[in-house]
Amino acid sequence: MRVKRLSADTLIELAVATLRAEIAPGLPADKRYTAAMIANALEIARREVVSEGETAQWELLDSVYEDGEGSLALLAADIRDGTVSETSHPELATGLRKLLLAELAITNPKVVAAGKA
Repeated sequence: MRVKRLSADTLIELAVATLRAEIAPGLPADKRYTAAMIANALEIARREVVSEGETAQWELLDSVYEDGEGSLALLAADIRDGTVSETSHPELATGLRKLLLAELAITNPKVVAAGKA
């Protein structure tokens, strides 16, 4: 018998479903909130596993800096001091928006799904 390997996304999804359906209901009332917080944290981690956030981040940084040379902290500092702007990098706003949407898809997917972002 061959066992099929499950992806990290699927494993986390199964863990959350089990926590919510089988474990949380049997917990004392004062522990259910903690279980809900754990389930929510796992859901965020699951979305991060399947997101394009890291891809969006590197695309943005690579459009401004030599490959592998930038960081979000450096980009923020360069934007604040005027070294990087839409004048010097016309694709900056598009890249920042793409990164924001990728991050929102992880942390608050309902906003993205509702088209509010």
